Amino acid sequence: MRAMVEVAAERGYGGASVELVVAQAGVSRRTFYGCFDSREACVLALLDLGLERIGDLVGRAFAREDTWEDGVRSALASVLGFLDSEPLLARMWLVESLGAGSRVLERRERNLAALREQVLSSWPAGDTWTLPPLAAEGAMASVLGIIHSHIVTGWRTPLIELLGPLMGLVAAQYLPSPAVALEIRRGEELALEVQVSTGHSIRTRVAIPALLSNPSAHRARQCVLFLAEHPQASNREIASGIGVAHASQISKLLSCLLGERLVARHSAGAGKRNAWWLTSHGEEVARALREGNTRRLV
Repeated sequence: MRAMVEVAAERGYGGASVELVVAQAGVSRRTFYGCFDSREACVLALLDLGLERIGDLVGRAFAREDTWEDGVRSALASVLGFLDSEPLLARMWLVESLGAGSRVLERRERNLAALREQVLSSWPAGDTWTLPPLAAEGAMASVLGIIHSHIVTGWRTPLIELLGPLMGLVAAQYLPSPAVALEIRRGEELALEVQVSTGHSIRTRVAIPALLSNPSAHRARQCVLFLAEHPQASNREIASGIGVAHASQISKLLSCLLGERLVARHSAGAGKRNAWWLTSHGEEVARALREGNTRRLV
């Protein structure tokens, strides 16, 4: 199945012959036909695998959230992150399957319908909602269409960057404009957290050092952002600004940032005031953190 995905990504479904697939997998035709009746059967199995994996992500996302807005945001983040981690599978599921014949297309639509029902069962419903018919289905179709376009056109930015705009698209069906803007911002914040936690910056493509990319490293990120606004600050000023109580803690934190070449220091001597500022690399990292809203990070 992995070999089918790899060959189809390179040659398209039409060029993914059984001969090429078994060569890629390092197995015989007999082995292939021991697993699948045909090339089409292999693709059908891949589509079912997609439904299983994405459905599991969606189900767990909604289960851990209390509101439908948080559930949709969490589910979208999980799915977009997964598709980013498996780009060839994403292309097979959402693009190449469209040209794989009527049976594959029918299975694709059936699986998407099952996923849609799973999501819609957790969305708001009742007398308080006066939505036009098929509004939620239309929102889901738009989400899938945007992801499909992103993959087809080969955009270089990861799918997770779509989280804020997609939350706006969904929320616009249910919420007033100020609340929609809030959902967009929350989506962008979560997308930033996902990117930083994996060592990537969303906007500037500056690599975030491991010291800052750890989700629990909020003090280190606070320190960088504080120095971006307050160059030449002392140990005491930094500690007060970011809420560190003990001098030893701020000294250790600054020493770590110094080791990463994110900050520089001027010391007037033992027992005297230190002055700290960001290096050019530190300024780039600070900009990368600021350009996606950092409120939830800090």
